[in-house]
Amino acid sequence: MVKTMRKLSRKYQPTIRDMFRLPMVGGGRISPEGDKVLFRGGRWNFKDNQFEVYSYLYDTHADRTSEFTTTGRVGEIRWVNNESVALLKTTENSGFQIHVFEELLGEGQRITDHPGGIATFEPFGNGFIYLANKTTEQQRARTDKYGTFIDVEEEASASALYYVDMDLIREQRRRLRLESRSDQETKPVIELSKMLPGPCKIESFFSVPADNTIFINTRSKDDLFYENDTRCLRIRFDPHTVFQDKHESKSSLGTVTPLELPKGARLRAVSPDGKKLLVSHKERGLGNNVQSDLWLLDLTTLGGSLEHTELLPHLMCITRNLDREPLDVFWTKRGIFVCYWNESTCVIANLTERGEVKVWDTHNLNPEYFSVNDEGHVFLRGGSPTSVVEIYCGAPRGDGWDLKRITQYNEVVAHWDLGSVESVKWTSRDGTEIEGVLRKPSDFDPTKKYPLLFYVHGGPESASPCILLDNSNRYFYPTVQLLNRGILILEPNYRGSLGKGQAFRELNFDNLGIGDLWDLESAIDHLVAEGYVDDTKIGSMGWSQGGYISSFIAMHSTRFKAVSAGAALCSWRTYYSGSDARQSILLSGDPYTNPETFDKTAPISAITKAKTPILFQHGEKDPRVPVISAMEMFRALKARGVQTRLIIFPDQGHGLLKPRENYALMVQNYRWFVHHLLDEPLDLFMDDEGETI
Repeated sequence: MVKTMRKLSRKYQPTIRDMFRLPMVGGGRISPEGDKVLFRGGRWNFKDNQFEVYSYLYDTHADRTSEFTTTGRVGEIRWVNNESVALLKTTENSGFQIHVFEELLGEGQRITDHPGGIATFEPFGNGFIYLANKTTEQQRARTDKYGTFIDVEEEASASALYYVDMDLIREQRRRLRLESRSDQETKPVIELSKMLPGPCKIESFFSVPADNTIFINTRSKDDLFYENDTRCLRIRFDPHTVFQDKHESKSSLGTVTPLELPKGARLRAVSPDGKKLLVSHKERGLGNNVQSDLWLLDLTTLGGSLEHTELLPHLMCITRNLDREPLDVFWTKRGIFVCYWNESTCVIANLTERGEVKVWDTHNLNPEYFSVNDEGHVFLRGGSPTSVVEIYCGAPRGDGWDLKRITQYNEVVAHWDLGSVESVKWTSRDGTEIEGVLRKPSDFDPTKKYPLLFYVHGGPESASPCILLDNSNRYFYPTVQLLNRGILILEPNYRGSLGKGQAFRELNFDNLGIGDLWDLESAIDHLVAEGYVDDTKIGSMGWSQGGYISSFIAMHSTRFKAVSAGAALCSWRTYYSGSDARQSILLSGDPYTNPETFDKTAPISAITKAKTPILFQHGEKDPRVPVISAMEMFRALKARGVQTRLIIFPDQGHGLLKPRENYALMVQNYRWFVHHLLDEPLDLFMDDEGETI
């Protein structure tokens, strides 16, 4: 009777399918006056196998949330004024286009019809600046004559910057309706990038409407290999007259001035008055293991001219007192707000122009995303060790915000058994302190011995958050379901992760895999010494860098019973030859000038000793880690009699975001580890409810 009562009193243990039934929370923006919030929410549509994204409007005065859009897929959101909003939304198969909702009513007026869709946009003048790709007459002629091909790392970028006048669009449509004619007139859209010296990849832009100015970040080519071949420019043009005159040449549109910033530098924010810039610059070098700093550039000290002015001597670093990588940045009337990782917690701080850092109170929430309007009102998406991710908003109060929760997802999962989460620390083999997130079953008993499964994040320039339930635990790896089967989950913020400063970032340089193995094996030693881990039942799973680390430890260590490696690198030679990001390798030289280091840090280098069973999962069209990496390891292990499986997801890239494929990913990992750590039969096509195909 006692046993029955205990079973009835337990919380509900959600299945993998339950995780997909829970709505997703996305990004959003708070209105200029801080009284309204427009945010995105997602639903998994298994029938059509797609992820649907709609928008929702919250009114602080009425304390009410209503569905704002009911059709299309919603992208970026921008407030035009306190009663009008613009957003990117798909219409049929047109890609993202700008839609404007005046008085926050209706389905919105479509402003653009750019072929292929729009990447990002900002309000400007009487309309919007937007970034999109274009197809030139020369490109069409080449395709007509020679067909489709890519001249690798030599193709000119197709990115372009445009200005569309919303008032003229409306007037044109009104006139055409009155005259009962089809829309054959030339649209009031002008390509601003025609003013640039030549083709370039436009990464981002910042608008200063009051000064008729746009600042843009560019690099020479689309290929990520050229990510440090950057150039910043200032464009000035008058949006009120640009359609009134015939422009005989591109220079007559306005003026373009290059900003002579250091190589690899990028603009991150512009002051509200447009007179000062925030620049991201790596003073120590351009490697991916080097933290960026934020530098202040006061344009008023340059005598009004930027032409041919070397700007490095005019930059002033304002993050000297912050040994962390600055992430999202917002420059408001209340100062500069920036977020960064501090171990497994994301922090929002206010920076002064003198470099003072003041952490703002977020009510113990761990922000996943935030944005701040000009008056300092915040939109925040975050969770905590005891709460799932929700959306909040609030006005500034002291050194923090008066946060109000908008969504009610914690109420939805209140009866779910999600276990517990806590930050833990241990000392690695070389004396380095490592921090991570440990997930325990809700009925954890420290006198029992549990299997241990590592969930290793990607990057490595990332961090695992100390949040009860975040997105990666919901649609990528079945941590909750494995937790409820009595398996401890440890998410290590291994060396090279964000959150512990520059010195920590450098620890995996020329030591990839090897140092990571030290960190994970030391964690095993630490938890075994605590008395509640069974060191004969250890596993690891992860994607991208997490997949690389998992495959490396499987082949180079005998302490793991099974591993799952997603989008996993096999050898640095393969990666160097086939990846779109070969410049990101944290090793000296290349595989041909430094073969010893490149070989010893590759998983495949220990193939003759490998005995650990590995499940490989890979997107067929992964540009970052070519699928041949998984194929090579799979074939080599199979030839040596090591248990292995390879699952390839057709038409998928470096990540998966389709309901059925994501569900399969989670089911396969669940079955792989309950087999190897709990001795259940292996059936990769049986879900966690016992249904098989």
